[in-house]
Amino acid sequence: MFKNTIISLALAALTIASPIDKRAACTVSSYADFQSCASSTNIVIQGTFSVPANQVVDWSNLNPGTTVTLNGYVTFEKGTLTKDNFLMTVGGSGITFTGPGTLDGSGASYWDGLGVGGVNKPKMFKILTTGGSKFSGFHIKNTPVHCFSIAGSDTTLDNITIDNSAGDPEPNGTVLGHNTDGFDVSATRITIQNSNVHNQDDCLAINSGSHINFINNTCVGGHGISIGSVASGSVVDSIYVQGCTVSNSDNGIRVKTDYGATSGSVTNVTYKDITLSGIAKMGVVVRQDYQNGKTVGNAVSKMPITDLTLSNIHGSVKAGATSVFVLCAPGECTGFTWSQINITPKNTNCTGIQPTGC
Repeated sequence: MFKNTIISLALAALTIASPIDKRAACTVSSYADFQSCASSTNIVIQGTFSVPANQVVDWSNLNPGTTVTLNGYVTFEKGTLTKDNFLMTVGGSGITFTGPGTLDGSGASYWDGLGVGGVNKPKMFKILTTGGSKFSGFHIKNTPVHCFSIAGSDTTLDNITIDNSAGDPEPNGTVLGHNTDGFDVSATRITIQNSNVHNQDDCLAINSGSHINFINNTCVGGHGISIGSVASGSVVDSIYVQGCTVSNSDNGIRVKTDYGATSGSVTNVTYKDITLSGIAKMGVVVRQDYQNGKTVGNAVSKMPITDLTLSNIHGSVKAGATSVFVLCAPGECTGFTWSQINITPKNTNCTGIQPTGC
């Protein structure tokens, strides 16, 4: 009987403990609730509602293991915040942020064709997470400028949709969205996969960091999948891009470093199984002449680009576009391993190194 009593007490303890795993959700149904729910470990954002102009959501220090579920539609109303502000910031260890809801940055109210210039425009979403965090299954629309700015480490983004299609140029040529980067990464051990981006700038831009994977993503309308531009002193290492499609964009895949860089490096970068279509300017671009958002035309650099592997890069560029363009400073591009480069029509221009495909 004593043994049975012990077992009964143990089962009772487990029964009492089990509700801890079913944490009561804190519901965000208005802007004020973001602050009151910030200390919860189970948060449900329940749209539809708006975040007032010039207000931001700062969840940069969520409790470890917090789960956030985004339901419905949340709009950030137009304000006068600058590019130094983020409409939403999420940080913490082991964070799970899931959809299927939508965040809308009211981009059409900002877009003037000047990107980070012109009227003040805030960036959309800053990620500072660590510890195996995951963001998945939600939508972001109409970002004023950059969408995701990713710092931190050990974070996965999966099945994300970034839709800035409303910022495409008008039929008369008027430019609307600009500098609407999809994923800007300066971080370590980041994976972005199974996602869709329609924008007017880089689909991916890696400015610094290491062990970054970009897999099975679709990029439409922007400037391609980019390393850089990498500023003097920055290091980019161990980047893997595979199984992606780039269409109706200015460029396909790019590696670009700053003109006059005196230190830093780009090494161990792989692009594999990339499909290009409707590329207006350049299919493959490697250049060391980037300065203030423009190209100089001659490469001056002490930032080596080494061990750049391209495999099975195929598809098409528009008539008059360049299929492969390389502009490297003398001796600064080495260890290039390129194979199965099949971009038509073939029109190449390579200086500083002559990899396969040039």
